[in-house]
Amino acid sequence: PRDYRSPQFLKLVDQLHDVITGHEIPDLPPPDQKKQLATIEPIPDTKPSLVVGLLEYLDARGGREDIFRIATDTRHEFGEVITAAEAAELLDFVDTPKRAVQLTDTGRRYVKASPEERVGLWREQVLKLGLFRKIHELLGKQEEHKLEGELVLDLIVLHMPHEDHGKVFRNVIAWARYGDLFAYTEETDTIST
Repeated sequence: PRDYRSPQFLKLVDQLHDVITGHEIPDLPPPDQKKQLATIEPIPDTKPSLVVGLLEYLDARGGREDIFRIATDTRHEFGEVITAAEAAELLDFVDTPKRAVQLTDTGRRYVKASPEERVGLWREQVLKLGLFRKIHELLGKQEEHKLEGELVLDLIVLHMPHEDHGKVFRNVIAWARYGDLFAYTEETDTIST
């Protein structure tokens, strides 16, 4: 039998939380701007709606909360919350010091924005990511501003050989649609602006 309120036990729980969150969402120094421009970041496997839900949850709680509390309160699996936090951090909507998730200035702007402004801000943040920039540039170079989905899939394979390419492609499409960056027509496997 354990005393779940003992200081030793609570200290151990805190240490375990720090180990888990330190591995899944480590505190890293900001990347060098030059390296960041050349990098194609893996896209976390989460829906934009979960990222937005996380931002709204944080806003309702003063802009910061413990990641384990978020999972408990929202009744989402811990892994889903971690992935949504990773996506929000990649888009510079949150920062993840230790086991907390907190809104950045960009995240605060997002939750206070109108629906139309949110679309524009999402698009702006997504375009900071290497893969979306490449796709956007390729679309701009095409006469009819259309690309075959297969070409984008090839880009994913080339830059992310160890990722699930189909899953990354689906996430890219979902994130781009959410920010009204480009459209995708499944019947013709065509991406267009």
